[in-house]
Amino acid sequence: MSSELSMTEKMLLASSFTSTSIRPSYYIREPNFGKYDNIEDITVVWLDSHSNVSLDCFAMKIRLRYLINHLLTFHSISTCLEYMNSDIEYEKVFFIVSGSDSEIILPEIHLSPKIHFNYIFCNDKEKYENLSQTYSKIRGIFNDKDSLLKKLISDITSCLSNLLPISILSQASVTQKSLRDLSNESARFMWFQMLIEILIKMEHTDEAKSDLIEICRKQYKNDLVQSKRIDEFEKTYTADKAASWYTRDSFVYRLLNKALRTENIDIIYKFRSFIADLHQQLSVLQSTEPISTDEFLYRGQKLPIEELQYLQKNINGYLSMNTFVSFSRSSQAALLFAGKGEDRPQLESVLFQTEVNDGLAIFANIENVSYYKDEGEFLFTIGSVFRIADIEHIGNIIWVITLVIDTNANEDVEKLSKYLKKYYTGECSLLKIAEILFQIGEYDRAEHYCKLCNEQLHVDHQDRCRLNLLFGDIFRAGKGDFQAAEQFYVSALKLAQDSSLRASVLAGLGRLEDETGKYEAALTHLTESFDLNLKEHPNTTNEIVAKVYADIALVYRHKLDFTKSLEYYNQSLEINLQLLPDLHPSLANLYNNIAYLNTVLGKYDEAMKSYETSLKIQLKSLPKTHPDIATVYNNMAILHECNHDSQLAMEMFCKSLELFSAVLPSDHPTIATLYHNIGTSFHEIKNYPKAITHLEKALDLRKKILPLTHLHIAESYESLAYSYYGVYDYQKTLDFCNMALEIDPTRAALHECIGETRSKQHDYDGALVAFRKAIDLCNPLMMKDNRLLARIHFSMAQVLLTQEKLDEALECYKTVSLVPLSYADQDTLAVANMHLADIYTYKKQFRLAIESYKKCLDYNSECVPQVEMYNNLAANYFEVGQEEADEEYYRKALEIRKKILNVFPLDDQDLGITYSIIGTIYYKLNEYDLCLEHKEKARDHLLKNVSMNNDILTNICESIASFYELRGEMEKAIENGELLLKLQMDKFDSENPKNLDILANLCNNLGSLYHQVQNIEKAIECVEQAVTFERIAKISNPELYDNNFEILQSQVITCGNLAALYEEAEATEKQIIMLNRCLEIYSKLVLHSQQKTDLALASMAEIFKMLGGCYSKLDDHHMAFKSYQQALYFFIQLGSNNETMSNEYKENLENAKMKMNNKS
Repeated sequence: MSSELSMTEKMLLASSFTSTSIRPSYYIREPNFGKYDNIEDITVVWLDSHSNVSLDCFAMKIRLRYLINHLLTFHSISTCLEYMNSDIEYEKVFFIVSGSDSEIILPEIHLSPKIHFNYIFCNDKEKYENLSQTYSKIRGIFNDKDSLLKKLISDITSCLSNLLPISILSQASVTQKSLRDLSNESARFMWFQMLIEILIKMEHTDEAKSDLIEICRKQYKNDLVQSKRIDEFEKTYTADKAASWYTRDSFVYRLLNKALRTENIDIIYKFRSFIADLHQQLSVLQSTEPISTDEFLYRGQKLPIEELQYLQKNINGYLSMNTFVSFSRSSQAALLFAGKGEDRPQLESVLFQTEVNDGLAIFANIENVSYYKDEGEFLFTIGSVFRIADIEHIGNIIWVITLVIDTNANEDVEKLSKYLKKYYTGECSLLKIAEILFQIGEYDRAEHYCKLCNEQLHVDHQDRCRLNLLFGDIFRAGKGDFQAAEQFYVSALKLAQDSSLRASVLAGLGRLEDETGKYEAALTHLTESFDLNLKEHPNTTNEIVAKVYADIALVYRHKLDFTKSLEYYNQSLEINLQLLPDLHPSLANLYNNIAYLNTVLGKYDEAMKSYETSLKIQLKSLPKTHPDIATVYNNMAILHECNHDSQLAMEMFCKSLELFSAVLPSDHPTIATLYHNIGTSFHEIKNYPKAITHLEKALDLRKKILPLTHLHIAESYESLAYSYYGVYDYQKTLDFCNMALEIDPTRAALHECIGETRSKQHDYDGALVAFRKAIDLCNPLMMKDNRLLARIHFSMAQVLLTQEKLDEALECYKTVSLVPLSYADQDTLAVANMHLADIYTYKKQFRLAIESYKKCLDYNSECVPQVEMYNNLAANYFEVGQEEADEEYYRKALEIRKKILNVFPLDDQDLGITYSIIGTIYYKLNEYDLCLEHKEKARDHLLKNVSMNNDILTNICESIASFYELRGEMEKAIENGELLLKLQMDKFDSENPKNLDILANLCNNLGSLYHQVQNIEKAIECVEQAVTFERIAKISNPELYDNNFEILQSQVITCGNLAALYEEAEATEKQIIMLNRCLEIYSKLVLHSQQKTDLALASMAEIFKMLGGCYSKLDDHHMAFKSYQQALYFFIQLGSNNETMSNEYKENLENAKMKMNNKS
């Protein structure tokens, strides 16, 4: 299908994303906000498929209760494996397994990062000792519960101690890390810190404490020890006791530290009042009890070897221990926690040391307020930033890591952070938390906190308008529920009490109407919003105006008015560049949308630069899993499609879908668009079944969430039409085209598709009707339509060529060939010029053909056979040379043929043909030696595959034989003559008399060559074969061979040649037979015209004379007399006035008569 070359423009450009409606997702997703299975760090799993371990576990639970709360038992290996493979990334599993089960399950799980340690509990320790050599995480093999429990308690205690400061969330598929690398993850740190700052600054009511107690009771409902502590907390806790409760071995620090480390905002929110209390307590202590700035603080712990190596590679990099983290004045006390390397190779003993800098971080000496008051403990608040100054290995026992308190991890990100904090943390409320969660793409959580806010706000609270507006944004952008979004926007509009809020709501309505295809209504509301903003802020250089410009630009883009869309985007960008920090996400969104428009306009290099700028900003200012990044991946994929790199496009589409699927409902319009884009990508690589599968998914989703007349549904119909065309289902192709045209009858490309389909169905008249309809709908002022026009004229030309309407096809190809390269791809232009040249050649307009072939070759397209084009170009130069007897054109033809030999890898057949043609050109140039040289090269190459090249070989061998005969080199002439005869014999067809005539002629010629070298025997053999071929031919078609003058004349010559050879060989009797055969043939010639009769009479007179001589040699004077008598008769009938010849005939007759009388 000729339109395939531009499938990108037709199917993808309308399916790119804008960043204005796509927001990121980042934090742990937990759709059921009331469900928290295990919010501690440690889980003990016990597997024994051969006995009931419940009683053992019950006893162990009681003894472990003060350490952990989560112990699971399994009696089935498969069920245990299912749990191990489930979503438990944020827990450390201590795994107890029976001996027999260990041999089965350990190979499956030993590499899992979820498994912290393994313990084998069995009766026969020696039997399983070898497993410790294979699986490094095995901590021991035990045959009694006491020793097992003692080791387990020791390891869990150590793990809990080392987990205290570790807190980072990367991606759901990546395990936790104890240290956050701020050089790469500053953006994530920034967003999380803003949430924490809002939580700290919020006004906290008694409800906050109740939320904390509620979640803790759920976690420890079966734990009497912790339940008593929760009761104590509820009764006695006050803000000044925060540090005491945090440093106590209790539920508070376990649950809070895991929540902070995993950045689980829902659990963190439950602890909001406690976090604020502890932070404020540290701030007060720091201000009232100054610390000496030259003092060093220490922290000891065990660190996984891979994390230590990571730190070693990042000296002078920045990190944050993203929780409340404790240090000690005493290095000796810290070393007790670090150990002495006894847990290698899994864990290394590490001592952190940092010099006190009282002005750069919030931390304090909590010795007097800690639960343990004799440790000299210091506590740093959440998110304290450190620079890694040095790492040193001391005595091969412990690693000392020197940290410097620092806040300047990333200057650009710091500027962005300060800017965002002005907006998000100025007013700290639950609504602000919801707004941040919306901005980072946590739509479910944003909705959850909006609902909490809705429960708390008074019915006439001033924030209800903003709340409804945010609800509308969440349902529009985050959920794709446009009906619900509209209801919230309408409610917000009713509540809007000032022009600023009203403008914001109108802008939200405009965005919604844009997404639902109501473009005029969208422009009305956005323009109204713009006017209200101008009244509120007369200076047009403000962010609100810039935002409305971007919204209006998007509407014009959807209306396909790309020029006006680009104009508004540039105005928005110009304003934002003056106001926003360099890394502000809004700038990335604008660059993304401008890149899209450059893609539409065919400015691919400019588009790629803008996408790269957008991505650069996003990777520095947003979490790596942010869907705005997914948006750019999607749009860059479209650009790769335009550049025909479908494989890379496919990878980026899939990456985009993966990111979006993590944050959006499965029926969101964006998900539908991604399925659509992936489908079109499969189409591009011609995997049509997969294309159809994805496109149908997209269509099903769009039908559920969009009006049935929406242009995106028409787009889905159109794309499915193309893919069904690819699987040759032409009826479905036409059905989908017609369904799309019912929605949008102005889509010229659909009529083109109908034309292509009709053509495949051999309905050529119907195809031409569709093509002409498509041409009528095209707008020559739009570049994409000019591309379409080029394709349509090309397709029309193909149909007209099939109908043999060469003049009309010629005009269509002319139209395509004149299209600028910016309006058509070079493959189409190359093929058009190729066909144009072919038609010119057919019409013998060789000079015009030459120009078209040259244009075709200039495009260097893989869609045209290069060697064939050069051959055709050379052939046309040759024809002009013949027409005009112009040596210059022969020379040009020769130059091209030589180029073919030198440039292209040719097989023997192509080499043979090329050498032969070069030989012919040399012949035309009268350079016969070179002609012969190249003809012989051609022969040698073509002989390597005789069956494929027989016809060409026979012509070449005939030419070579003739050359050598003319030069008197008879042996070589005979050699090529024999080869020529063999080639003709190989393709002998007994049903075709013409083949027999050719064979007879070749035998005659070869006999002549043998005669010239006096090889009479071989000469006779060849001519006898010629006679045989002629007789067989006559039997196959006697009527033709008895009435055709040329055939009769040829037979006479053959028989005469053979008679002459018999004479030389003195085979008189055979000579007589051949001469009589000649007479038989000539008797038929007299039936033809007068001119032919005279020739026959003369020949017959001569043959009878020769017969008389033969009979005389045999002393058969009677027959000699009769023959001479007949010779004189025919000579007299000829009416010749040649006295000499007359006398000769009379003398022969008299002599024969005399000899006959003497004998009698």
